[in-house]
Amino acid sequence: MTPTSRQHRSRWRRRPAVVAGGLALSLAAGAGLVWAAGGGLAPPAVDPKVVHAPLVVPDRIVLTPTTDPATSQSVSWRTSSAVTTPKVQLTLAGTGVAKPSSTVDATSTTFTADLGYDVRQHSATLTGLEPGTTYLYRVGDGETWSEWLEFETARTGNAPFSFIVQGDAQNDIKSYVSRTFRAAYEARPYAKAVLHAGDLIDTDDSDAEWGEWFGAAGWSNGSMNVIAAAGNHEYYPGPELAEHWGAQFEYPRNGPETTSRIAQLYSENVYYTDYQGVRFIALNSNFPGDPEAFAAQTAWLEEALKNNPSKWTVVTFHHPVFSVSSGRNNAAIRDAWLPLFEKYDVDLVAQGHDHAYGRGNLVANESGLPAGASADKSNKGPVYMVSVAGPKYYVIDPVGDNNWTQNGAHLRTSLANTQLYQLVDVTDGEMHVESWNVSGQMVDAFTIAKGADGTKLVTTDTTPRASGPGSTRGGIGRPGLPEPAVPGEKPTEPESPTKVVPVVRATTSQQRYGTTAPVRVSATIAPVAGAVPPGTVTFRAGSRVLASGVRVTGGTAALTLPRDLAVGSHAITAQFVPTGTGFETGTSSVTTVRVVKASSTVTISGLPAKVKAKARRTLAVRVAVPGIAAPAATVTVRVDGRVVATRTVTGTVSVKLPKLRPGKHKVTVDYAGTANVAASRVVKKVVSRR
Repeated sequence: MTPTSRQHRSRWRRRPAVVAGGLALSLAAGAGLVWAAGGGLAPPAVDPKVVHAPLVVPDRIVLTPTTDPATSQSVSWRTSSAVTTPKVQLTLAGTGVAKPSSTVDATSTTFTADLGYDVRQHSATLTGLEPGTTYLYRVGDGETWSEWLEFETARTGNAPFSFIVQGDAQNDIKSYVSRTFRAAYEARPYAKAVLHAGDLIDTDDSDAEWGEWFGAAGWSNGSMNVIAAAGNHEYYPGPELAEHWGAQFEYPRNGPETTSRIAQLYSENVYYTDYQGVRFIALNSNFPGDPEAFAAQTAWLEEALKNNPSKWTVVTFHHPVFSVSSGRNNAAIRDAWLPLFEKYDVDLVAQGHDHAYGRGNLVANESGLPAGASADKSNKGPVYMVSVAGPKYYVIDPVGDNNWTQNGAHLRTSLANTQLYQLVDVTDGEMHVESWNVSGQMVDAFTIAKGADGTKLVTTDTTPRASGPGSTRGGIGRPGLPEPAVPGEKPTEPESPTKVVPVVRATTSQQRYGTTAPVRVSATIAPVAGAVPPGTVTFRAGSRVLASGVRVTGGTAALTLPRDLAVGSHAITAQFVPTGTGFETGTSSVTTVRVVKASSTVTISGLPAKVKAKARRTLAVRVAVPGIAAPAATVTVRVDGRVVATRTVTGTVSVKLPKLRPGKHKVTVDYAGTANVAASRVVKKVVSRR
């Protein structure tokens, strides 16, 4: 994260303006403001210091994505400054009581909040995770813990999932925005991410407002990834980004880094992450008046779009390319970024700032449509969408004459005075988007259909879909009633998924460390209804993932154990991961494989049986381990029981002996070995003569 050293600023000093495209816009003022809820204007019934003061008990728990969400996950939370040993405990999700299998230490940032108390924010990134796997986790200090929460890592490649889009929350968050957040989560309780297009709060470092924002989302922030863009109110009154942002959001540090100033300016607020076939890009639209910074971000954006391995692309930022509200025009943003969105055919551009809803496309993308498609409902190219989650609204321009039509775009749908959220379902070849109000009515919908060759068509929809991938824990939709339904009879409940439990066998129960013939384990998948269920197998040794995505061929998945599996007893299990519906993940019983130490051989050269007295000889000590390079370990050389040299050897080492007096002598060389390699010794008798 990027903590700052600034102290709390007086809220009564003169507030600066943000420069957008050369035009100074007051951050506090809103062009065309028609109504803002007054719930937050009355004096609070309880002192905010009492309501929002941090405790030893963790709160404000939030998941944020990494650059590789299939194998890692970041989590952050808040406590009082009394917590000095922040930790995350992790385990695989199961049916029984959660028992931690690993503990990860977190890093901390401490600052003084505007309400006068010290806050300590903690963050940790969990690594080495298994793709497409549900984990349980809790955060705490070793004694005081949060509840157990859960998340699922991304699957590798393209796979169905849902995410949510939220526009500006900003004002009266507890009173009104909580309703928007909860309605969205109710509709897609197993969504994997939620996008926030800026202005999460009204005043950058108001701890009370951040407390309301986290309170409105509740536990959901701790179970789905929050992908947020910084709005102008994250800089209000400014001039810096909210101290809370860098402390509480652990975002990928893969943004622009052309200079140290640019790297610091955009750290953890310009970034991208790839999730199951979708590249999410978060931009910072607050600096078109800073030519160097804006150019650096624009160049970075093109690279992120050009070098994009994902099938789908979603970009989010605050100030819209095409404004919906009256009197607004973000020309600098449009001139710089619109050509890139069109050039690389971005799928969805999610924006905020205008406190209204609008959705449309370039008019040029309505020609050359495929047979059967008409421009009144369909288009090619990117979809530009503006939305609002909170209760503050602005006057919108008329449909026939607005910032869209004046710049070659078609505003297909616009709506004022409404709190909204968007549900986005990504399935095979489709990205379906629905906009809903908080009263439960769908106000807009469209589907982006994309073929294997990348060609796509956007079509307006009028009927909501019953469900999406994020509606249930598994599968893409809720099971329907049997057809035809018999009047008066209770519909038959759909069958539960079949749990598939592999049977694991090993060629032998013992393996020598470093062997060239390691143990081979196999997982047998029994047929269900005459056919082997489709899926892959993940092999583990205890909590360590040995291999994932192992194909099942002829009902069997096999794995050769690593040669460097550590000495000791290993509980080998196989987990079946279904790729189709109707089946449930199952884990085999344990097969124990014991790894024993590798043998070692120590040899010496350069010391003949007869030597001249008082002549110094140099030994060449060599250690060999079958199948592997000898690991570094201590070699001790003795002459007649007296230690004359101690060296660390990684194969061969030279040792100079002391002068030997006339007579018989015994030279002993001991290799100490390691945790995985056995010790060894060589003894040589020598006669020293005058």
